[in-house]
Amino acid sequence: MSDKDDPRGPDKQLSLPLKEAPRAFRVIQGEGQRRDETLHDKNDVARLLIGAALDMMHKKITVERNSEIQRRVDRVLRLFDLAADDPVAMVLLRRQLDELEKIYREGRDKKSTRR
Repeated sequence: MSDKDDPRGPDKQLSLPLKEAPRAFRVIQGEGQRRDETLHDKNDVARLLIGAALDMMHKKITVERNSEIQRRVDRVLRLFDLAADDPVAMVLLRRQLDELEKIYREGRDKKSTRR
């Protein structure tokens, strides 16, 4: 291979041409409004569970509170499956979702007011 055909260039540093310019970050317009944190579906419950784990790692909630949230999430996920066929389970599901939100917010709010 001659120096002319070598992709590393004259200083023997590998250089590859870019086919397109790298994409810049894009701004997502949130309009300064807080997201609705009400639990409606399994995705919202999963998001809360991940948030609780992160809060525990950042010491915003205790390990015990995180364990309680996990237990309640398990119960709620079972109720989601039952609620599809049973209207009584749907009422119980809504109550459990409200309680799950409450216990999550209480722990997070208590820790932030202590600082």
